[in-house]
Amino acid sequence: MNTHSKTIYFVRHGESRSNKTWIREGMDSPLTSLGIMQCERLAKRLHEHEIECLISSNFVRALHLAQIISQELCLPIAHISPLFGERRNPSILIGTHGTDPRAALIWNEIKAHYGEANWRHSDEENFDDFRTRVVGALNFLRKLPENRIVVATHGMTMKMVLAHVTLGKHLTGKIFWEQFVPIKNVRNTGIMQLEYTQNYDGTAMFWKLVSWNDHAHLQGL
Repeated sequence: MNTHSKTIYFVRHGESRSNKTWIREGMDSPLTSLGIMQCERLAKRLHEHEIECLISSNFVRALHLAQIISQELCLPIAHISPLFGERRNPSILIGTHGTDPRAALIWNEIKAHYGEANWRHSDEENFDDFRTRVVGALNFLRKLPENRIVVATHGMTMKMVLAHVTLGKHLTGKIFWEQFVPIKNVRNTGIMQLEYTQNYDGTAMFWKLVSWNDHAHLQGL
C-alpha cells in the first residue's frame, strides 16, 4: 500500500445541457457554453497546485472538463473510469423534466426504500451499489503512485465521497438521502479537496476533508 500523503482535488463538471434545461439526460449530456467557460477558469486555477495525475469519469461532461484541464496543464488524462461516474438513475427517467409529476412519484418510492438491502425500483444504482463503487474509487486513488491528483467527476458522486469519508460505517441510506443529497450542494466546477494522510499519532492512514465546494475561480462569471 502507498502510505505517502496524497492530495485529491475532486471537481464537478461545468454546467451541462441537462443542468440548464432540467431535462434528465444520461452519460452523453454535453457542456453548455457557460459550462465550458467555467471549466476554463478552473483549469487555469489548477496551475498553482502542481498536479501530477488527471483522472476522469467516463461521462461526456466530465471528460470534456478533463480535456480542458489536460490542454491547459499539458498533462495527459491518465485514467477514464466509471468508478468516478455519476449515480445511475432509473433509465425510465431519461428525457423527463425535473418537475414531471410522474418522475416525482418514482423518486418518492425510491426515497421510501433507499438503503434497504437489494431493493431497486428498476435498473438504477441503489445506495449499496453507489457506496461500494465510491469506496472502490477511493481505494483506486489510494494505490496510485502520484500524490497530487485531479478527478473530473459529478456532484452526487462527490456527495457520496464526502458522506463516506465523514461517517464511514455509520452512513445509512436515510442519512445520505436526508443530510447529504439536498444539503451538501456543490456548484459546477466546485472543488472538494481531500487528503489521504497519517492520523495524529502516525499509526494509520485516513481520508481528511480539507475543503468543500470551493468555487472562487467563478467570481464574476
